[in-house]
Amino acid sequence: MNRYEKEGLNTIRIQSPMGDRQIVTELAEDFSLPDYQPEIKRLLRVKATVSPADKYIGAGSAECSGTVDYCILYSGNDGGLYCTNQTGEYRFTAPVELPADFEIGEGFLCDVESVPEMTSGRVVAPRKLSVKCRLRSRMRLYGTRLLGENVGDGEDVQRLHGQTACARVFLGAGEPIALGDEILCDAKDRNVRVICAEGQVFVTEAAAGSGSVNCRGELCLKLLCCHDDAEEPELPYSVLRRIPFGQQVPAEGVEVNCDCCARGTCTDIRITVEEGRILCEASVSLQVRAQRNENIAYTRDLYSTGRECETAYTTVALQQALRCVNGNFSLNTAIPLEEAGIRPGLAVADVSGTAAVTGLEADRGKYFLTGKCRFLVILSDNGELSAQEFEAPFRYETDGGKEAPTDSDMTVELISCKAKIDGERIGVDAELAVAAAIRGQSRICTVSEASFGGEWKAAGAVYTVCYPARDDTLWSVARRYHCPVSDLVARNSLASAPAADSPDSLAGVRFLLV
Repeated sequence: MNRYEKEGLNTIRIQSPMGDRQIVTELAEDFSLPDYQPEIKRLLRVKATVSPADKYIGAGSAECSGTVDYCILYSGNDGGLYCTNQTGEYRFTAPVELPADFEIGEGFLCDVESVPEMTSGRVVAPRKLSVKCRLRSRMRLYGTRLLGENVGDGEDVQRLHGQTACARVFLGAGEPIALGDEILCDAKDRNVRVICAEGQVFVTEAAAGSGSVNCRGELCLKLLCCHDDAEEPELPYSVLRRIPFGQQVPAEGVEVNCDCCARGTCTDIRITVEEGRILCEASVSLQVRAQRNENIAYTRDLYSTGRECETAYTTVALQQALRCVNGNFSLNTAIPLEEAGIRPGLAVADVSGTAAVTGLEADRGKYFLTGKCRFLVILSDNGELSAQEFEAPFRYETDGGKEAPTDSDMTVELISCKAKIDGERIGVDAELAVAAAIRGQSRICTVSEASFGGEWKAAGAVYTVCYPARDDTLWSVARRYHCPVSDLVARNSLASAPAADSPDSLAGVRFLLV
């Protein structure tokens, strides 16, 4: 068998996207505070944390469901700062349509990422509130696509094969990790009250193993505290803790040559204040994505040596795995108070925020990710609390390649934040974590259909002399005369070329014996 004859299946199976859907779900919940909790004077902040979705695929649809944890910060009738934690549910369904050239029930993946936006609350009664949240979800469906199914069967069929790379995506989720920490209080903190606790997950490392992804990272835990028995009014203060973790997350199909990234969600935070110490417990759930490029062979062209043949072609878009990233960066900015909508003379009691990606591009071997942070500041005016929002842009760069990204799965989390008013400006120092799987796209032209007619009858002569045209190749001549490529090579003692359709395949050849 020479370099122009390659065996392979007529049907090529590749992983390919089946759909990319944006789903908006409007959530509305009513919550009542227990009797022991102070009444609500003013809502200051409603922050939503979405748990990873449980997915069920069947009967032509995909159903996703999960929980939303609301951390609600408010000022009480006594002027103090308080928090209530409530849990709601979400559920949405999307149709799953299987294209004709996809295989049923083979290699099916459903990747869902849900982000809360436009979360707000309203006081209905002194101990009752209503919360609304818009949940924007992106659902990615992957299946096994069949290329060139049963095209051109027969021993007399000559095939021109091509080689290319195609991305394969893998998903995995870990069991919840239970983490804990103990904070010893100073003498002045003996009567501390923890107003609220928030946790953000920063994955510092995600390395592919065999059937799993090994993750390391930190839970960045923030406790907002105060002293209710203070002799003079004082601002709340933050206690920050970083709790390390590690987990081997199962991910079917992942191998050590995969590139991968991971992100996490913190839920079920429990804080217990005892004499002289604060006990912290939390749960972390990790989700991983991995990808690699796989080489596939496909049929670029074909003909029959014994029958008349007509072929049809189709252009197919293929995904290319470019890069996976887990990283972090700092955002340090100062904004005029007037631009931020803040009156002079106020003091910062607390700050939190969210981040959203707006763009991704490649330039000079780097990938540049741009977006905006939305900060929500709790302000104090001699003990009277209020809230104000403002935005600041961010930019993150990481090593990349020359290929332009055409698709990505990205999350940016604000894992820690501090704010301070200095004169006529408010300064913000924030740390953000990035998890991104970046992909590109290539296109191939492949045979989609071949029809064969009656027997092809060669000329009666023993040999035919062919004078190839300037744009002829070994393949085009062999196809024209229904001759096996291998026979044409042997009969004319041709030197090897990169491919039968290469412009160099007939370099220096004036004529051919066919």
